[in-house]
Amino acid sequence: MDEIDEKVLSVLRSMSGVVQAGIVDYDLREKLLHEEERYASLGPIAIDNVGVREAVQRERLYAIIKDMRFRPPPTPTVILRNKEGEILGEEIIPGADRLGHPDERTINLGKDFVIYSERAKGRGRYSSFVLPEVPFPEIERLEFSKNVVSASPSTLGDIELKKSLGVADDPKFASILVAFDLA
Repeated sequence: MDEIDEKVLSVLRSMSGVVQAGIVDYDLREKLLHEEERYASLGPIAIDNVGVREAVQRERLYAIIKDMRFRPPPTPTVILRNKEGEILGEEIIPGADRLGHPDERTINLGKDFVIYSERAKGRGRYSSFVLPEVPFPEIERLEFSKNVVSASPSTLGDIELKKSLGVADDPKFASILVAFDLA
């Protein structure tokens, strides 16, 4: 662990709702990629975890385990996208910008996901849920970081991260990857 790791871990551990933080080593990176590939084909709609794939390619990779006190993400963490790349639906986060136009007609799927009904009509075939990379402002502020991303791993990846950080596999806790390149 060097000075950069110490600084990053200090920032992460100081955030409200973070119960554990650590460095993700090479072996765990490989395991996370493997789990994401397995997870992508487990259901009727494909899941493309772009965020995790982006995070594991960065020079520095960390994981946090958080509880419900952790701040909401600044952008959606789940998007429904068709094969042409058009956004058909998205997670709704209070206070965050929406990717769709606020006046578009929507269909609610639960309390925090909407489908843009006009866009989705006839264009939803071969769609996939995309878990994008998400900004992480607390690390973006650090002078030595660039290309900062955060990502939510699949359930299988979440279990691996909790195990590696010595945290029980409890649904009250969730993991997030935080990654960047050196500036």
